[in-house]
Amino acid sequence: MNLRKLAAAAALALAGILTTVSGAFAYEAYATTALNVRTGPGTNYPVIAALSANQVVEVGQCSGSWCQVTATNIRGWASSNYLRRIQSSGPSRPLPGRDDDVGFTINTPNFSFSIGTGRPGSGPAPTGRVCFYEEFNYNGRSFCVTGRDNERYLGNFWSDRIRSAQVQGNIAATVCTGADFSGRCAVIDRSVRNLGMLSDNISSYYLDRR
Repeated sequence: MNLRKLAAAAALALAGILTTVSGAFAYEAYATTALNVRTGPGTNYPVIAALSANQVVEVGQCSGSWCQVTATNIRGWASSNYLRRIQSSGPSRPLPGRDDDVGFTINTPNFSFSIGTGRPGSGPAPTGRVCFYEEFNYNGRSFCVTGRDNERYLGNFWSDRIRSAQVQGNIAATVCTGADFSGRCAVIDRSVRNLGMLSDNISSYYLDRR
């Protein structure tokens, strides 16, 4: 092999190494909305945690539209449709409205909630509907909501009066104990017969894709 061919081969090998190494580097991103973290890359995997809107995570390998994310006490997969990369320069990183926007997460068998405020997201509109019920096991008076519906305060009748919820379709409801999406905020992406500690303690909500 002559020197020219040897140099070309070395250059190609070096380029391949650099590409592999750069592809392995993780990067920082923030969640554009309250976002479920799952054990695997898809909605068929169970939810293990939830990110708050604007919470910063480290993004690793991706599979389709799902990426591995890592934060304090959280490691799993989240939809890349609701992650925005933080550039090393420029104003792309959001400034949280309150310090408690980045909080901690508590998990239950049916949903997870984080301490902090929530915010309606952007992106494709969800499909399906969520129905809220006055009693456990989907009994009593109820109301159903669809699309990007949100309510900053449920009013004197429904505030602190919801005990169960049914979820149909590719949709999730973020419910909060305080008005204006404040307090404890739970991401509900499946039907729940008993909202537990959130029963009679929901004052606002918004809808998004799950």
